[in-house]
Amino acid sequence: MDHLLPKVEIDPSAGFCSGVKRAIEATEQLLSQPDDVFCLGEIVHNEAELERLNNLGMKILNREKDNTGDIKGRIIIRAHGEPPSTFERLQAEGTTVVDATCPVVIRLQQRVKKASAEMMEARGSVIIFGKPGHPEVQGLLGNSSGNAIVIRAVEELDRIDLTRPLRVFSQTTSDLGAYNKFCEAILAGAAKASGEKSDVIINQTVCSQMSRRGPGIEQFALSHDVIVFVSGSGSSNGKYLSGISKAKNSRTYVVTDTGQVKPEWFVNALSIGVSGATSTPVWLMHQVAGEITRMIKND
Repeated sequence: MDHLLPKVEIDPSAGFCSGVKRAIEATEQLLSQPDDVFCLGEIVHNEAELERLNNLGMKILNREKDNTGDIKGRIIIRAHGEPPSTFERLQAEGTTVVDATCPVVIRLQQRVKKASAEMMEARGSVIIFGKPGHPEVQGLLGNSSGNAIVIRAVEELDRIDLTRPLRVFSQTTSDLGAYNKFCEAILAGAAKASGEKSDVIINQTVCSQMSRRGPGIEQFALSHDVIVFVSGSGSSNGKYLSGISKAKNSRTYVVTDTGQVKPEWFVNALSIGVSGATSTPVWLMHQVAGEITRMIKND
C-alpha cells in the first residue's frame, strides 16, 4: 500500500554551488548562439552534466594537449579559474574568452597575488592549503611570485620555514575543520620556532557555501535510514561530503547515475534521502529519486 512506502527526500541544500551554477548558465547561454563553444578542462566534475552539455554542443579542451591557437570559437574559463599566463596566451592567440571564474576564487587570487608581493619584500612565503594539481590551486600558484607552497595536510608542516613571515590561505573547497587544525599547528610551530615575534597571518578563505555543506550533510544523513549520494567519479567535494555521510550513516551509497541504484539498499527503510556534491546537478538527483521511487513501488 502507498502509505507504507518509504519517504524519498532530496537534500534541499545539495546541488551546484553558486560558482558552478554561474558557469553552467554562462555556458548554456553561449550554446544557444551560433559559434562553437569550448571549455578549457571539464567545466564540472560530473559525467552526466558533461554529457548533457556535450549533447548541446560544448567541446572540452585538454589543457596540456590541445592547441588553443587552432580554435575557431569561444573558450570558457571554468569556475576553478586559471593562472594569468593562460589569459595572456589566449589573448595573444586572438581567442574569444568567456571568463566564468567563480567570484570567490577571483577574490582569493587577488589576495594571494598581493600577499605574495608582500612576502617577496619580507623574504617570507605564501602557504596554500589545498590539493596539489587541482585547477583552482594551479590558478592560485600562477598569481604568486614563485614564493607559494602548496600543503595538503598538517603532516607536511616540515616543508615550511616557520621562522620566516607567512601568509596562509586555503583552497576555497577545502575541508574547514582540516584547515583550522592546520592553522593551529602552523601558529604553534611558528611560535615555537620564532618566539612571540612570529609573523604569521591566517586568512579564512574556505567558501562559506562549502563550510555549511559539511554540517548540513551530517544532519541530513542522520535524519534518514538510507542515503543515496549522487556524485561524479572525479569530484573531490563528492568524496568529502559522501565520506561525512558514511561516518554518520553506514547505509550511505554513492552513485553517478540511476543505473547504479540497487533495490536491496532500501530493505526495511522508512526514509530515504538523496543528496549530492556541489558539482551534482539537481536534475540528476531528481532522476535518481524517481528511480528509487519506482523501485520501491515495484518491490
